Amino acid sequence: MTDKIQSANNYIAKSRRTVNNEYRLKYHMMPPIGWLNDPNGLIYYNGKYHLYYQFNPYASEPGKMFWGHFVSGDLIDYFDDGVALKPDMEDASAYSGGAIEIDGKIHAFYTLHRENANGKTEEVYRATSSLGFCFDQGEKVFDNETLPENISRTDFRDPCPVKLGNTYYLFVGGKDRILNKGVIIVLRGESPERFEYAFTLGPYYELGDMGECPSYFRIDGKDVIIVSGCNVPARGNDFKNINSSVFIVGSIDFGKGEMQIDCIREIDKGDSFYAPQFIRGIDTPVMIGWLEMWERKYPTHEKNHGWVGAFTIPREISIRDGEIFQTPVKSLESYLSPVPAGVVPKCADITVRFDGEGYVKIKGGDGEVTVGNGDGVWLDTNRTNNMFGCVRKTNGRYDKCSVRILLDVSGIEVFVDGGREVISSRIYIDGGYSLEKGGAVGEIQIKEIGKRL
Repeated sequence: MTDKIQSANNYIAKSRRTVNNEYRLKYHMMPPIGWLNDPNGLIYYNGKYHLYYQFNPYASEPGKMFWGHFVSGDLIDYFDDGVALKPDMEDASAYSGGAIEIDGKIHAFYTLHRENANGKTEEVYRATSSLGFCFDQGEKVFDNETLPENISRTDFRDPCPVKLGNTYYLFVGGKDRILNKGVIIVLRGESPERFEYAFTLGPYYELGDMGECPSYFRIDGKDVIIVSGCNVPARGNDFKNINSSVFIVGSIDFGKGEMQIDCIREIDKGDSFYAPQFIRGIDTPVMIGWLEMWERKYPTHEKNHGWVGAFTIPREISIRDGEIFQTPVKSLESYLSPVPAGVVPKCADITVRFDGEGYVKIKGGDGEVTVGNGDGVWLDTNRTNNMFGCVRKTNGRYDKCSVRILLDVSGIEVFVDGGREVISSRIYIDGGYSLEKGGAVGEIQIKEIGKRL
């Protein structure tokens, strides 16, 4: 373990008790202290899920970035294992990437990000571990100078490793610097030690001016890429945030370097979802994103609570009749228990049947959050003391539908019509909760999310 990692872990152990727990989530993964953003290197390895993340333990804002490390047996209950990866260079950060198991070891591919008087560089590095922590310092696996002239050599990050047959591929986020548009760069290698440029996917409108955090999975016979884009212009009800994330579904011809697109669709309609990644090492496609968004105020930072950021609930992804669905990971069911009539816990799984236009309000001591159905299903967080409230709605209109609402202290995720559409946000409401309903609201079921049954 490097001195920087040991020093960071010592700081975490000493300082984590200073964090204010008022808005800490209970069943979503979050940092012990400091700042968390992108999920990294999500992998099932040696009987456990190893879930890494962008981490600055020293402040509740971005800085010199490490890879933090969660360990979980079921993707709900988890253990925080401190810092796993940090480059030795003084001016370097370990930015986002992915992981894959090769010959019994985790191979983490990450972005070595450096900023100094000479400018910024971003290069793809590989580090290995047989434990899930104590990664070696790694080595560069690709020469940026071999990229096509139109592809930026300095905005080149977030490698996602995939092995197809006997060939390794890296999907990397990037920019066409001439067009100033986001792309996905695909690298090819016969071994994990060295890669060469293969082809580029895009540019796509949905990637704005920079593609970030691409992640690949084969689902129901389709090639699916989840990827984020920076500064995507709003289009109707889509892309309301500074940055957005999309599903790209189709068929990739790796020989020709082409992708036939079936659809590109925004993943989450809320204001708190970014940088999702698939988990490697399992057959079921499960995705985890960042339950936050760039370019806004973060209440737990503004209030000096000492931490910012969380993962979304892990979501199982499926394709049904050509449409993509997201549902909370099945292991969550083991943590649900009934509650007395009229009780709304801070950590709750609420299912509401809408038989037409109507709403439910979850009310606290100093605010409320509303989920309704009318011109689409909508989520209103304007009265939640969160410094950035808004109203967001689905693209689809539903005469009748079931809506599942997951509450976790300062987070809310709304799954509409069996996961056909999802809206995620952060909420900061003090006091206990009560529930008010109006309009064509049918059965409501409320369960507490707590200890495993």
